[in-house]
Amino acid sequence: RILRILRLVRFLKQLYMLVFGFGLAAVAVFWVTVMMTLVLYVSAIVLVRTLGRVGEDDENYEILQEHFGSLPHAMLTLFTLMAVPDLDPYKDLLSSNPCFMVFCILYIIFGSFGLIGLLTGVIMESMYEKNEVRREE
Repeated sequence: RILRILRLVRFLKQLYMLVFGFGLAAVAVFWVTVMMTLVLYVSAIVLVRTLGRVGEDDENYEILQEHFGSLPHAMLTLFTLMAVPDLDPYKDLLSSNPCFMVFCILYIIFGSFGLIGLLTGVIMESMYEKNEVRREE
């Protein structure tokens, strides 16, 4: 029975180290979230000022107004592109607007893959550092 308790304590110690590391990684997650929000905000401003101000005679006017007509709509559209980089709904817009195509590709590469990779790396590094400190204690 005592050996079972010792095994349980060893298991709980590892669980405690994981929870402690994740709790300390929350600060890093917060700052990556702030950076992602800033990237979303600046990108949305650029798109609202360029694509959201087209005339009603433009062939893509409805799509542009729906997705980039206001700052909240543009931020939601960009967040969706960051989370699920699906460009199929924008294929007509991309074919008629090559600058938007370049922007979307760069945004998906850096915004989606880059920031999500950064978030994963920051969490892993923070958990690793804190667990090493706890292990030394």
